[in-house]
Amino acid sequence: MVKLVFHGNVLSPPARTPLWVLKTLGVEHEFKHVAIFTESRSEEYTSKVNVFGQVPALEVDGTFITQSSTIIRYLANEFDKDGIILPSGDHLERAKAEEILDIGATTVRMSTLKAIGPIFAGPKYFGLEKVSEEEEKKLIEEVQATFGKLNTKLGDKPYFTGDKLTVGDVYIFNDLQTTQFILKIDLSDHPQLNAWYETVSKDEIVAELSKEMFDIISQKE
Repeated sequence: MVKLVFHGNVLSPPARTPLWVLKTLGVEHEFKHVAIFTESRSEEYTSKVNVFGQVPALEVDGTFITQSSTIIRYLANEFDKDGIILPSGDHLERAKAEEILDIGATTVRMSTLKAIGPIFAGPKYFGLEKVSEEEEKKLIEEVQATFGKLNTKLGDKPYFTGDKLTVGDVYIFNDLQTTQFILKIDLSDHPQLNAWYETVSKDEIVAELSKEMFDIISQKE
């Protein structure tokens, strides 16, 4: 059996989703906490783990895989023979579920980071000047527009691909969860998305990781 070491931080949405996969599939692994913006930017980390200084990374018998969606696909191919996190067997259904994963990892993630960076992360971690109230309002409106498109994409389905939770749902949930917490964005204007959010939050592993994240945040305050 391969030895897996997961390098990440539960505060990071792209790290929480592969962690959800590992725990949901019951995959044995070692967890190595990596402090965001400090350890992840260190010479040791960038020379050995990820040259771009990002989390997460998955170490497989000494070989490092980076990018959360790539890690998720590896874990699905290697350990998810029953189609628990991504459909197996039906290539079209698999593609539909991977589409949601990619929407989360690219479109949604980039949209939320565009606001979180200048409003929160830049001033807090890099000493940058915070944007004006007018610019902040505009950035949040753009995030709300993305949420509106997600609401349309979801429609009246329980989950993005239908009646079953897939890893794409969890990826999007984790990003929205962090964005809501940091930017205080209300989902009430997007009723289908709001109902979906509440449903996903009740998944046992999602709830476990959420509690761990908020416990860490409360300790820092």
